[in-house]
Amino acid sequence: MVQGIAASLTAIQAVAERFNRTARNLANSNTDGYRAERVTLSEGDQPGTVKAVFGRDESPGPVRLEETEEGPRLVEMANVDLAREMVTMLADRRAIEANLAALRTADQVLGSIIDIKS
Repeated sequence: MVQGIAASLTAIQAVAERFNRTARNLANSNTDGYRAERVTLSEGDQPGTVKAVFGRDESPGPVRLEETEEGPRLVEMANVDLAREMVTMLADRRAIEANLAALRTADQVLGSIIDIKS
């Protein structure tokens, strides 16, 4: 039972971190040269737990031609894919909801066990 609670709590923390990184990507989607941050969820150090693994998307962003006083130059824009980020945010929301439901269920079961032993 305690393992289930630990699994849900670590999953919520890892997904929340990915959600925050996704929000940062969206906030920087108009920043020239910005590289999107990526978070992969993997098994944690303890069995049944989840951890966030951080990285950057090093793929190039689109380029645009910019006129300057020295003449035209190419400027690399952010490599943030808005559709991908929105899908990730929706999936993260559902993952948090599912883990909160699992926590509520574990709490109810533990409460019932305590009531039975009392």
